[in-house]
Amino acid sequence: MSRSVLMNPTFLPPTHGVLKSLLEKPTGLPLRHEGFGKEEKAKSLDDEVSAAPQSAFLGPTLWDKTLAYDGDSFQLEYMDLEEFLSENGIPSSEQSHQQPLPPVLPSQTPSSVITSTAMPPHRCVLNTVQPVLPPQRDTPSPIDPESIQVAVSYEPDPADLAMSSVPGQEMFDPRKRRFTEEELKPQPMIKKARKVFTPDEMKDEKYWVRRRKNNMAAKRSRDARRLKENQIAVRASFLEKENSALRQEVAQLRKEVGRCRNIMAKYESL
Repeated sequence: MSRSVLMNPTFLPPTHGVLKSLLEKPTGLPLRHEGFGKEEKAKSLDDEVSAAPQSAFLGPTLWDKTLAYDGDSFQLEYMDLEEFLSENGIPSSEQSHQQPLPPVLPSQTPSSVITSTAMPPHRCVLNTVQPVLPPQRDTPSPIDPESIQVAVSYEPDPADLAMSSVPGQEMFDPRKRRFTEEELKPQPMIKKARKVFTPDEMKDEKYWVRRRKNNMAAKRSRDARRLKENQIAVRASFLEKENSALRQEVAQLRKEVGRCRNIMAKYESL
């Protein structure tokens, strides 16, 4: 991009004479405390110019060089600065302002902040001390032993399950039913009360009502005790099967552990 700028040939800056004098004789500048008028200043400058030797530069001075131009044909070339910078791969000022600065941590000192802004981002190294953590062991999570199920080929007798279940309720399952310690305690032997002989003349209606109630209570107690005994027996049968299956698994695991120990002993001896 270029744009023509017309120059006025009669244009001369007002400081032309002063600039010429300063360039020819830079040592002749007046001090600040020296005060004199315009006439004395011009006279002193003319005297110094005439008395001082010429400059060591032998070429033509800027103000003595004449440009061959006329008012219509002379043109100045206008160059776009942004285009020039982009052609030479130099980022412009607007692009440099748009680039974000690297983040500064609050724990850094002023010297570290200056270094991080002056150096490129890939050369900045932050001296951060990280605590050394102990190596974590890959320990398995604890397993609830009650949730472990062992594959046991156990099929209880339906008649035993019927005698171990309460009529009208869910069927007894020996795999899931677990008894408390109180239920598994041995029950004491209860002695029967001594029979009291009652003559037939005293066996009235109250006697027979009391006799029926006692018989019903005894029957309920016997049924509950037998039901509990049957459940414990069926549960014990299942536990025996499960125990034998676990013993077989333990035997196989011991064989495998022994084989692994022998292999490790061979490698350790090398």
